[in-house]
Amino acid sequence: MAENNSLSLTKLMERLKQIKAKDIMTEDVITVRKDDTLTDVAKLMITKRISGFPVIENDKIIGIITANDLFLVMDMIKAGEVLKDNGTDYSQPRVSFAMSTEIITVNPEGTLDDIISLMKYRNIHTLPVVSQNKLVGVIGRRDVFRSFYGAIRDLIS
Repeated sequence: MAENNSLSLTKLMERLKQIKAKDIMTEDVITVRKDDTLTDVAKLMITKRISGFPVIENDKIIGIITANDLFLVMDMIKAGEVLKDNGTDYSQPRVSFAMSTEIITVNPEGTLDDIISLMKYRNIHTLPVVSQNKLVGVIGRRDVFRSFYGAIRDLIS
């Protein structure tokens, strides 16, 4: 690598601490409700090219539904585990059936460094950005990739 194209780890770490969640989040968040069908959510994922959505009830986040959750349910359906149970029809599972209720969020001032660690170690694909208990944005893995590799590009150019 040429001298002027070398990457300083110190400069990269400084840059990752300067980039904030508010700088990389999507503010126009698409959300779903717990009573929406997984079929509708899958269609939304396909058309919007998004791999996860916050689940909202009364203006509060009550869960997250991701492509991974849909894969788990597909496997259950294939195994015959999602049909009827005690009179409840699960042939059209709802978001509430598959959503994750352990919600990990970040505030708008959270750093890209922290976001990378959260996503890696907690296996998070969709990270809600919350300020004063209100959803203000969402960060997906593509947002993180774009920002991280953009920072590297900027530092070596």
